[in-house]
Amino acid sequence: MVTINNAKQLSSSPATKACVAVLNAALEAVNPEKALSEKVRLLGDVLHVDDKRYDVTRFDRVLVVGAGKASGTIAVVLEKMLGNRITKGLLIDVMPKRLKRIAVVQGDHPVLSSKNVEHTKKILRMTSDMTVRDLVICVFSGGGSALFADPRIPLDKYQALNKSLLKSGASIQEFNTVRKHLDAVKGGRFASHLFPATVVTLLVSDVPGNDPSFIASGPTVRDATTVKDAQHILAKYKIPQPAFSETPKETFAKVQNLIFLDNGNAIRAMVKKAEELKLTPVIISDRLTGEAREVGATLLNKLGKRTVVIAAGETSVTVKGTGKGGRNQELVLGSVRALSKLKNTALASMGTDGRDNSDVAGALADEHTLSLAEKNKLDVETFLRNNDSYPFWKKIGKHIKTGATGTNVSDVMVAVRY
Repeated sequence: MVTINNAKQLSSSPATKACVAVLNAALEAVNPEKALSEKVRLLGDVLHVDDKRYDVTRFDRVLVVGAGKASGTIAVVLEKMLGNRITKGLLIDVMPKRLKRIAVVQGDHPVLSSKNVEHTKKILRMTSDMTVRDLVICVFSGGGSALFADPRIPLDKYQALNKSLLKSGASIQEFNTVRKHLDAVKGGRFASHLFPATVVTLLVSDVPGNDPSFIASGPTVRDATTVKDAQHILAKYKIPQPAFSETPKETFAKVQNLIFLDNGNAIRAMVKKAEELKLTPVIISDRLTGEAREVGATLLNKLGKRTVVIAAGETSVTVKGTGKGGRNQELVLGSVRALSKLKNTALASMGTDGRDNSDVAGALADEHTLSLAEKNKLDVETFLRNNDSYPFWKKIGKHIKTGATGTNVSDVMVAVRY
């Protein structure tokens, strides 16, 4: 089971200890293996996917393809479940795995590479001759937009555009709207490629609001956005316009898209843990957005005595500096001065994939963090101006470390007051 590796180091007070316990409950709850077994099972020769049934004996081939930070974990479950019924498979993850029937290869994230494109083209070749006698099980999760990609513009221009969007503060919905209109596998195009096969897509949502068309940029989901939407987004952030193309708008009658895991699993577990700790849980949102450095105040303002404030979602960072860090670390850094004016209080934010644009999941702070920073001659405002949250938290030893978790259901945030 994945947990916070440095929990003991972070748990210096009742409030920080509670933060760690609540975050660990979230990590346990977003295990894809557990969630998948509740929605997908094989009974005899019939594959039950939520309320749908598929007799695997009626198909000549069963293929498993897809991408994302949870795809390798899901591949393990599917291979155990279906065994030699799987003809072949290929998934792109940030960590490779050695399995018998499904190849899980390593790709690059967050900006796609030529290696990702090569893996994607291999999946396209593997699925180039689909018939009505084929069943394709697709697996997509957070990270899939970068890992599963076949740009329709030169790769270097696509990479530069992605980097500009990453720095702009664009939401994941805006980011993926642009990607859909520049890529041969996004925005439902992969479903068109797989036709006339039967397609079952298993989704782990990292998107606030759980719109399946934005998870991994919706390879098998009908896209409601248009080229004009993509153009408007780039104009908003003053980014040069590439040559966009429209996504397919026909119906996807032979496709089942199932979200079997999202941040709701994490929130429910966090609430339960708070109650076990005899604290009052207050849920702010399961789709929290906003400028990262400003969002922490939203959580702190809702704190009462013996309260745990809980949220999940995906904030944004408008990058103006040249430092290193991620939105979770910047969210907590932006709250350090406000925390110093409180007592018996702690705040933490963590990416459930274990990677906050770096090798750590996030950060944790309490009312003593500012004095600790000053003792180490670290000026909070200087680090914020340079978007340099990673070295700040490293120097005072308050990073949240989990390693790669094999899942991704957005970020989770928790504030505790005793």
